[in-house]
Amino acid sequence: MTVRQALGVVAGVTAVLFGIDTYFVLTQPLLPFDVPVELAVQSVQWGPLAYLMDATNFTAGVYQTLLGLVVCALMFLWERRAGWLMLIGSVGSLLDQLFKDTIGRHRPTPDLVHILTPANGYSYPSGHAVFFTWLAFMLAAAVTPRLHPRLRGVAWALAGCLVVVACLGRVWIGVHWPSDVLGGFLLGLGWSAFVLWLPERWLPSPDVVWSRWRDRRRPVATA
Repeated sequence: MTVRQALGVVAGVTAVLFGIDTYFVLTQPLLPFDVPVELAVQSVQWGPLAYLMDATNFTAGVYQTLLGLVVCALMFLWERRAGWLMLIGSVGSLLDQLFKDTIGRHRPTPDLVHILTPANGYSYPSGHAVFFTWLAFMLAAAVTPRLHPRLRGVAWALAGCLVVVACLGRVWIGVHWPSDVLGGFLLGLGWSAFVLWLPERWLPSPDVVWSRWRDRRRPVATA
């Protein structure tokens, strides 16, 4: 199985799983694992990891938008193709808002779980889970081809850790149900895999960059 075929499988499987999660969210107020898992996560003493959760939780609203724009801009300066991939991947956050407004699921309430930081808006899917999943996935996919083979696994591991921390953080402070976070992760991962699976011949070549000094260092790819 080629990488592109694997991406197609990931996109298809995550789409099905996201559909199943969304169906259950629409047909019942809470999933059986929502409250137990939320309370279990909140009962853990996370130690220094809590500071990382606070950092990802802080990037909400305009701060999250600015972070996404900065990362996309930096990738455009580094390599046009990587920048385009990051920009297309960011559409995942727009899809998240569309599902949020359509489904209209309410956030956890203090009579069921601990609310450490109150939040407004709807709950499903988790926007943080979507954002950090597509950001980490697309960033790793864009950067790893330029890394030494021994460092590529490290880059993907760091991307995975970022996603886990961001998802746990939303459950830990009590602003999302685990099923919200699961849906956000599946949406972000599925969209990213779909973007990378699509034919990319219309995108700038990986060897064509904005910076002239880098263009002089390596030849421009020809069709």
